[in-house]
Amino acid sequence: MPDPLEENKELLKPLAAQRPRKIEEVVAVLHDIREVADQLPGDGDRDGIACFTDLYHTITVDVLEKFEAGGLFFCKDFIVELDVQFALRYLRALDSWLLGRATPRCWEILFERRRKDRGEWRFAATGVNAHVNFDLAFALLDVWEQHPDDPLSAEREQRADYQAINKIFRDNMDQLCEDHDAPWTLWPTILEDGGWVDRAFNLGGDMLVRRTRDVAWREAAELWPQREREGYRDDKESELDRSARTLAGLFI
Repeated sequence: MPDPLEENKELLKPLAAQRPRKIEEVVAVLHDIREVADQLPGDGDRDGIACFTDLYHTITVDVLEKFEAGGLFFCKDFIVELDVQFALRYLRALDSWLLGRATPRCWEILFERRRKDRGEWRFAATGVNAHVNFDLAFALLDVWEQHPDDPLSAEREQRADYQAINKIFRDNMDQLCEDHDAPWTLWPTILEDGGWVDRAFNLGGDMLVRRTRDVAWREAAELWPQREREGYRDDKESELDRSARTLAGLFI
């Protein structure tokens, strides 16, 4: 009898191998990964890769819509370039795992435990942890390296657009928590949606997102002056992967 896990991994391989160049392509491939991963039931209610990719797709769609509408981002194409580079790191990690190659440990734990009964919010949080605490600083460097001018000359404008993403997380926080069955959304009805406990957890999530994204920017800015040195990222990548893997263990 065919192994459903191996069959699902085969379906995911051509998707993870994609290398989008536009944010619209990122939205499309995240949608497809979520749909394929959702075909594989886990021991719990939902597959772990599907849980994280669903959250990631929601945020990316909102970024695209806000970019096209105008009024939130002002530093040319910086934010969509960052979005693409950010997504490429997730796709490369998933691709490596599917092909049996070395994979960042903070991602590997999510992929390996995708079928466990851990709860949707735990899978989503594990993916966010890997993507922000490990990937984000290097995605920034990937964008900066694509341009010949020193990107920090436009630091104020880029940083403003970078921080504007926090608003998108804040606007989606309550719904994302409900969609992924965060524990406080399942408590007795006295803790109703929009009540003070609900608002407190949403505020805490918002503060955590802002803080971790600020740290990622700082890490990238500190590495940037060292860019002429071969392997200038290597030590920091190992350090951030270790710390993100440790945090992941608290979730799943």
